[in-house]
Amino acid sequence: MNPRKKIYLSLITFGIIFILLIFFIIYPLFSKIKGLSGDFTKERGKLILFEKEIENLKEMESLYKKYQPNLEKIDKLFINPEFPIEFIAFLEKNAKESQLVIEISPASKKEIKTDPWPSLFFQISLFGSFPNFLRFFERLENSSYLVEISNLNLKKLTEEEIQSKTLARGDINASFLIKAYTK
Repeated sequence: MNPRKKIYLSLITFGIIFILLIFFIIYPLFSKIKGLSGDFTKERGKLILFEKEIENLKEMESLYKKYQPNLEKIDKLFINPEFPIEFIAFLEKNAKESQLVIEISPASKKEIKTDPWPSLFFQISLFGSFPNFLRFFERLENSSYLVEISNLNLKKLTEEEIQSKTLARGDINASFLIKAYTK
């Protein structure tokens, strides 16, 4: 074989080996690298999301600590639906301090679908002077409870009612419904 043919044969052999090397070793290696880099990118994106979630949680924790006293105050706005004794005691104390006679009875519970919170209803009857009645309402309005007053009826007491409840002339009877929001 002449040297030229040997060179061509050698070049063809090296070319075939080079093509085989690329096809069987380098191409699968690059494919694997490409797949692993895609996985790495996904995991990096997840890591960034987790870091943002941790940052948001830390921010929410600081906001919670900041607003916790206000949240406790808000919690006190709502009465306990199973034991509304504290609220009833407040009403009785307020009536006594306002020099009023009070009668409290639970009213039938009405489900109102537009209400944002559950509630209890109390039918209240107050007997006493009108200025004392206004004082009672002012204290109720400024109380720490979230209440709504409806169906207010005022009437002047008759002689029989005045004598039976030991009240004075000119006193009134105020009947109304209190809707107290519950937890």
